[in-house]
Amino acid sequence: MVNYFVQFITILLIYLIGNGLVHWLNLPVPGSIVGMALLFLGLTLKVCKLKWVEAIAQLHIKHITLLFIPFAVGVWHYTGIFRVEGLKLTAILAASSIAVLLVTAGMAEFFEIKTKRGRQNGKND
Repeated sequence: MVNYFVQFITILLIYLIGNGLVHWLNLPVPGSIVGMALLFLGLTLKVCKLKWVEAIAQLHIKHITLLFIPFAVGVWHYTGIFRVEGLKLTAILAASSIAVLLVTAGMAEFFEIKTKRGRQNGKND
């Protein structure tokens, strides 16, 4: 339990740093995205170790569907837009979903190959 708390605080601090950078630099992106990019860079550059955030990230992924409930409820407030622009929105959602799926699959395959090569060469990340 303590491990989860420490890992949560680590991710929260990275999120807050991302928010701070957005406000300080007046960036047109959400602070959570900047924080996620900082976490990615930290993990990639080995400044942040995976074991510092892995358990809480796995817990978050396990329950991520709960995060879509507010979005789904919010969509019902805009049903008029779907009546007017439904076909365009459906095409955009389908195209963006396919793009995300392909990029995610490509990245997963890339990192799996990279991990296998590292293991074959005797490196353990």
